Amino acid sequence: MAKFNPKQAQVYVQTLQEVLTITQDTADRVAPFFTKLDDAKETNAVADIPAAEFAEIKAEFEDAVAAYQRNAQILNTVQAPVRLLGLHKSLAKNYSAYAEATNMMSDALNVTDQTVDDALYVKSEEDQELYLGKIQANVSKIMMGAGR
Repeated sequence: MAKFNPKQAQVYVQTLQEVLTITQDTADRVAPFFTKLDDAKETNAVADIPAAEFAEIKAEFEDAVAAYQRNAQILNTVQAPVRLLGLHKSLAKNYSAYAEATNMMSDALNVTDQTVDDALYVKSEEDQELYLGKIQANVSKIMMGAGR
């Protein structure tokens, strides 16, 4: 059996905390753009958003996707302590799915004709909520396991 390496566990937890901080910062940055789009969707006013603002919303979504994809890459390459390996693999898988769900939302926006694919957008919201819940559960279990 592999011996527990406290240094490796410390590096792993620090990496995980950095990923979570970037995730939260990214979500905070994109939230006002999401809210603006969501409000417009609720009132059937997407076409009324100035073209430059709609393009900016799409660009912010793309930036969020890029940040989440970088985080997914980090999670897929970081060395997890042996006793957390199963939980970590689940976290990495769920985070990758979350990044993909966020990409789906970005893909739902068509800047050329300033429309939103409602079915894709709704599916993205549902998937993001699902995978974010799984990520939170994974992280909670990992943090409890890392403290042992």
